[in-house]
Amino acid sequence: MDKKFLLKLAYKNLMTHRLRTILTLAGVVIGVSAVVFLVSFGSGVERLVTEQITGADAFQLIDVGTGNSQIVKLDSAMIGKIRDFSGVKSTEVTIDIAAKAKKDNNVMDTTFFGTTAAYLDWSGKKIKVGKNLENTTEVEQDKKVVVNTNYLSFLGSDKPENFIGRKAVFDIVVPKEFAEGGESKNYENQEFKIIGIIKDDSPPSAYTNYANFNLYDTNAYSQAKVRVSDRGKIDTIRKQIEALGLKTQYVGDTVSQVEQVFSIFKVILGSFGIIALLVALLGMFNTLTISLLERIKEVALMKILGMSRRDIRNLFVAEALSLGLVGGVMGIVFGVILGTITNFILNFFANRAGGESVSVFYYSFIFILIVIIVSVLVGFVTGIYPARRAAKVNPLDILRYE
Repeated sequence: MDKKFLLKLAYKNLMTHRLRTILTLAGVVIGVSAVVFLVSFGSGVERLVTEQITGADAFQLIDVGTGNSQIVKLDSAMIGKIRDFSGVKSTEVTIDIAAKAKKDNNVMDTTFFGTTAAYLDWSGKKIKVGKNLENTTEVEQDKKVVVNTNYLSFLGSDKPENFIGRKAVFDIVVPKEFAEGGESKNYENQEFKIIGIIKDDSPPSAYTNYANFNLYDTNAYSQAKVRVSDRGKIDTIRKQIEALGLKTQYVGDTVSQVEQVFSIFKVILGSFGIIALLVALLGMFNTLTISLLERIKEVALMKILGMSRRDIRNLFVAEALSLGLVGGVMGIVFGVILGTITNFILNFFANRAGGESVSVFYYSFIFILIVIIVSVLVGFVTGIYPARRAAKVNPLDILRYE
């Protein structure tokens, strides 16, 4: 039988009982859209979390520190050894010490960092107002500093951009583990010029070029970030660094744990959608079975007119595939629309609260393709029983008893 005629006949049969077909499709659409909505939500949240953890170059970065060791020191000599390892592209360092921010007669505890512009970028510290630190290896004549928004609350309640160019004063305390001679030192009333502001919720913090710490006789670093040229060399370089007595951390380890957690989370969310889909499939099976019983005389007549068992079977399978394909595509569209609306509402309230717009739904092309294939496959499986039963109808028995 001609395939086009078969499809037209399948469509005519489905539209004979239009309300029943629409209700059956509605069940499939709801089931598929529930799966798409819930799984894409889980994927979107996972993507947001991993992006926050990783940043742009995180998979090529190794965090290096001394851990709790009182013997190993992360100093210039140690950094030089790390830079000599094959596969190390560059290294950036930071030192964090205690400081007291001062304004008139007010004092506030602050964390003070000696670092570099690249280290801030690699750490995900994005400048919201002003500019980043300048790359320099010399002490700046006009020492510059980048501060976070929590520090600004100490200076006043003005707009962030109005603090650019203002003076910031600190009493800096260099602990003995970072000081030349092994004794802690205090440097009072150190003046800096604010050039940039980082928007974050961390405790009050200030960042200046590490070169400026030459004024404070520091001889070691708190941490370093090592950028590798090839991600495949991460394990080898980590082992070499750890052989020096240092401790390493790699974001890939954290991401793997996050992915494991979210895999379970997505399975749980998807299970709720699958339950709705299973209910819809039972409705589809019921629709096709009832359709067979109602059309038993029609099937017998088609056989008498010469339609083969294969054609009869293909007719019912075509009806089932049509319901599965149309319901799957419409379910995906409806799920995406529902996710878009939900995302808009969430961002609306986030923006009103001072947050940034984000996308909490992620629609993977592979996932969408799998949903379509599964919808068609399930429609096919659902139609097998009615199709086989219709193919086995004996027209003489039907005419005899009907």
